[in-house]
Amino acid sequence: MALGETPLTIVGTVLSEVSTRAVGENGHHVASFWLRSHERRRDKETMEWVDGRQLTVRVTCWRRLAESVGGSLVKGDPVIVSGRLYTREFVADGQSKSIAELEAHAVGPNLTRCTALVRRKGRPEQPEPLWEENGEGEVSRALSPGEGMSAA
Repeated sequence: MALGETPLTIVGTVLSEVSTRAVGENGHHVASFWLRSHERRRDKETMEWVDGRQLTVRVTCWRRLAESVGGSLVKGDPVIVSGRLYTREFVADGQSKSIAELEAHAVGPNLTRCTALVRRKGRPEQPEPLWEENGEGEVSRALSPGEGMSAA
C-alpha cells in the first residue's frame, strides 16, 4: 500500500448491473458496478426499522478479480468490498464533476444476507458438503473426515 492511500471495507448491495470490458494493449479485464451501503436503525417513536444515511460508490475491479466479479455478481447481491478509496474527477457537459470510487482488491458475498457456493479456479471437481441435510433445510449429521468427499 502506498503512503497516503485510504483503505476501506464497505458492506453493501450491488446497485447496478456489473459492466465488464477489456482495456489496454494487453486486454486487461476491468469490471465496475455501483455499490450502496445504508444504515438501518430502529425508530424509537414508531418502533419500526427505517433507512438511515447511505453511501454510494463506484467499484472498479481489475484483471482476475474483474473476471470473477463479472461472472459472479448481479444487481441486488449483498457483498463486502475492500479496496482503496479515491475521488475520480472528470468533465461532463462542460462541468467539472467528481465521484467516490473504490478500487477493489477483494470482493465477496455477505453471508449474513445470502449463501454461496465457492468454486475455486483451476479445480475441476468441487468437494461435497461436510454435512447432510434432512430435507427441511436442517443439518441432520456432520460427516466424518473423508466421508462424502471426492477423491483428489
